[in-house]
Amino acid sequence: MRTKPLIGRKAWFGPRRLGWGLSPITAEGWAVLVIGAAAAVLLFSIDRHYRWLGMIAVAVTIIIAFLKGTSPGGPGAWEEFQGTRDSSRVRSE
Repeated sequence: MRTKPLIGRKAWFGPRRLGWGLSPITAEGWAVLVIGAAAAVLLFSIDRHYRWLGMIAVAVTIIIAFLKGTSPGGPGAWEEFQGTRDSSRVRSE
């Protein structure tokens, strides 16, 4: 399991607690998700000729989640991620 993001040191997205995939785990991750969803809704609703811009907003949000996240997973991966994160905090202190 990849516990570090592909870009940067701090993961913004981690494995989900319920289901499978990635979920925001920091304020930065939540900001990306909210801004991406708002941009997609706004761009989809402006004009049907510009709906492709909404799809680009969704794609950019997914790419950021992939680059700034860990490996996707479910509850087992979440527990492994938490254990790795907790042990790295203890070593750094």
